[in-house]
Amino acid sequence: MTRKTFFIVPGFKMSSTSRSFFWLRRFLEQKGFRVSIAPITWNYRTMNDYVAEFKGFYKKNRSEENYLLGFSYGAVIALLSANDLHPKKVYLCSLSPDFKEDLPMMKSPEMKSWIDRFVGKRRLAEIKQRSGREAAQNLQIPSVVFYGGFEGKKFPSLRIRCEETASLAKRSKLVVVKDAPHDIRYPEYQKAILRILKSI
Repeated sequence: MTRKTFFIVPGFKMSSTSRSFFWLRRFLEQKGFRVSIAPITWNYRTMNDYVAEFKGFYKKNRSEENYLLGFSYGAVIALLSANDLHPKKVYLCSLSPDFKEDLPMMKSPEMKSWIDRFVGKRRLAEIKQRSGREAAQNLQIPSVVFYGGFEGKKFPSLRIRCEETASLAKRSKLVVVKDAPHDIRYPEYQKAILRILKSI
């Protein structure tokens, strides 16, 4: 059995075969990792469903040493799963503002259009029960939180959620990627992640 496994949880509506992670898979495989990209069933389900599905996938595919990276909605799944799954480290990339503390910011034009298209009533009701501050304060796993400078300006609620998570989590590092949009393939975003992952 492979000794080291690196789990990736993609963003909302992204598939496990998304080209967005080819560069990361190649880098990790060269370092001797088995890479498992979680196949999340997105349609007509809520965050609780996604977390439960990912936990099942992780438990079936884990090895002796495991790491976990989530992007966007996938970062929320990773954050909410980490304590139960006990990876060695968790990497939260562009953590979505998907918690009750973020609801006031969701009235902005940018966020409202996203809410109307993607969230829906069931997901919104669930958000009202979920605290980002509690999730960060309770996180027992060492973490690195990334967000892009450009996406932080465009989506202030995402910037706040990332910064607050990194400040409240016990063993966390914040990385702000200069000028990066909400795109993990963006060259500077890739470089920032690879700089951090070189040491694992």
